[in-house]
Amino acid sequence: MTFRISIDSGGTFTDGVLINEKGETTTAKARTTPEDISIGTMECIGKLAKGAEISLRDLLSQTSTIVHGTTLATNAIASQSGAKMGTIATKGLRLRMAFPQVPKSDWKERPVDMYDFRLDEPKPLTRHYLMTEVEERVNFKGEVLIPLNEESARVAVRYLKKHQVESIAVTLMFSPLYPNHEKRIAEIIEEEYPGVYVALSSTTLPTIGEIERWSTTMFSAYVAPSVARYVEKIQGLLEKEGMKGQLLFMQSNGGVATPDIVVTNPAMLLYSGPAAGPSFGLSLGLTKDFKNVLSVDMGGTSFDVGIASEGTVDIVQLQVIDAKKYAMPSVDVSTTGAGGGSIAYVDRIGRLHVGPKSAGASPGPACYGQGGKEPTVTDANVVLGYLDPEYFLGGEIKLNKALAEKAIREKVAEPLGLGVTDAAAAIYEIINTNMAGATNVVFAKRGYDSRDFAMCAAGGAAPIHAVRIAEELGIQHLIIPKIAATYCAFGMLQCDLKHDFQRPHIALASMADVARINELYEEMEKEAVDILRKEGADEKDVIIEKTMEMCYFGQFRQRIANVPTGPVTKESLDTTINNFHEVHRSTVGYADPNYPILIQRLLLSGIAKIPKPQLKAIPRGSGDVSKALKSTRQAYFPKENAFITTKVYDGDKLLAGDTLTGPCIVEERLTTILVPPKLSMEVDSFGNYVTKI
Repeated sequence: MTFRISIDSGGTFTDGVLINEKGETTTAKARTTPEDISIGTMECIGKLAKGAEISLRDLLSQTSTIVHGTTLATNAIASQSGAKMGTIATKGLRLRMAFPQVPKSDWKERPVDMYDFRLDEPKPLTRHYLMTEVEERVNFKGEVLIPLNEESARVAVRYLKKHQVESIAVTLMFSPLYPNHEKRIAEIIEEEYPGVYVALSSTTLPTIGEIERWSTTMFSAYVAPSVARYVEKIQGLLEKEGMKGQLLFMQSNGGVATPDIVVTNPAMLLYSGPAAGPSFGLSLGLTKDFKNVLSVDMGGTSFDVGIASEGTVDIVQLQVIDAKKYAMPSVDVSTTGAGGGSIAYVDRIGRLHVGPKSAGASPGPACYGQGGKEPTVTDANVVLGYLDPEYFLGGEIKLNKALAEKAIREKVAEPLGLGVTDAAAAIYEIINTNMAGATNVVFAKRGYDSRDFAMCAAGGAAPIHAVRIAEELGIQHLIIPKIAATYCAFGMLQCDLKHDFQRPHIALASMADVARINELYEEMEKEAVDILRKEGADEKDVIIEKTMEMCYFGQFRQRIANVPTGPVTKESLDTTINNFHEVHRSTVGYADPNYPILIQRLLLSGIAKIPKPQLKAIPRGSGDVSKALKSTRQAYFPKENAFITTKVYDGDKLLAGDTLTGPCIVEERLTTILVPPKLSMEVDSFGNYVTKI
């Protein structure tokens, strides 16, 4: 028997999926261990082995692939626990990255007062005294104005060595156009300070735009030592337990890569955690003929929103992390602090808020009984009867309803003069409104109408909130995957080997040098094929996708346009220009075919397909759902403003074609689905829940 495994280490839980060659699936959850992520990872794999009734060693010896997604790099940024990093910049620009990179409105996760002078500026990734400079200068044409002063480079490296930095980011002006200075500095670092990690901006992100390039390079250097240590440790642990297959890591671009490639540019792991969700949501939507799919993933800490339009998952070239620019290609996922662990509190003027602060995995919600005192969304769901305290995570964790009621009473109900039930209902409604509001912003920024989309609601917490969110967004079609609680983990098994490359090329499209464009694309294609070959792909299986970043001359609304396959010709360039007009019209609202277009970047993706696991269909039922009935309990429904006797069904006993009519609750082992009164929900061939609102 051959197995494939995926592990997704989130902020609160680590999710695991095991699929055998028959399509039979085993899922597991373990608590994430922030102090050492490998502990939670190995515990989750151990639970998968136990669920499959096989020893850990036998499982790993028969596993062909393990795909691992981790928030390790993102957490290092959020907790400011990355490496002690030094920088080497062009003379005169030593402290450029100490200044804010984005508008004040983007300094925090939620909106801030632009005129609040008390707001602290974002902290740079390293201290000012560790920012150094060298004498050199290259102009915008790639011409050397001032040759590299190697002695100044040696002085900078010796200074950083004296302060025992763990990594160095080299960030010179216009380095992609003339990378020799950065390469020579790397050689000097190797001579003066061998063993320290070095990130060159000309290789990390070879594009014009100093702030984006330098910031991304600093991200890479900042997380590199911790990523390298973790990759080495988890590889060692897996091999010690008998693993003989391939370990792959999830990347921000929605693809996977081998450990050797990840360690060379650890910035690829930022935003990689939720990157698999939208593509899996799209694949589920396509089975129902939905090409426009909103993917939402509500876990313990965050609420991730991704969009797929016209059958394609949106990819963006720029994200903001901790008020700093991150310019690696990444799946367009927006994250809001809204999860099962989101804390509810009453502010000084008597307003109730929920999130973004979370109770996390430790101490967790009050009902966990681990010392948490703050009321959370999970506590509210327990009080409202949505969660069975005896069956949380399939009974692995027992919840304490009395502690949930106590936390809500003391921190919310009494300050607001409400009963515990009303306070819990208010928490439930506010978190739903927060999530719907954040999703609406995502749609508005991208020029989409939420009513044109189906919604795929996943994550351990989302199925309780999914119907209310869809109602607020005006979405009619809702899909809740049977494996909602391990959504991203399963999605990772659908991902291919993928690597992205780019080159700066600024030119008017009408005057573009087609020969030079082809030279740059050929250069990138060779890099892509070489890397994918190292990862075990056959050259004949490599797929090359080309795009261009363009804008109307004098404007800053860059859009990505698809380039036809094959060498670029005048005709294919005209097609690319037409593609740009269409993208601009659909996202911005207008297009002007008579206005000159500026090419800014050439982009290329190299992809090697990986065989996708096939889920095993469940048997078809007779329509009688009584056999799946577990019990009844009292559950509160806001529209009725009352507790109602509610049927509770065992999700594992429901069969394809079964239809559930609300009010009812479906308990899967790792998640709970809430069906309000008057709504019907059908089980499809793979156990997913589908409804029209």
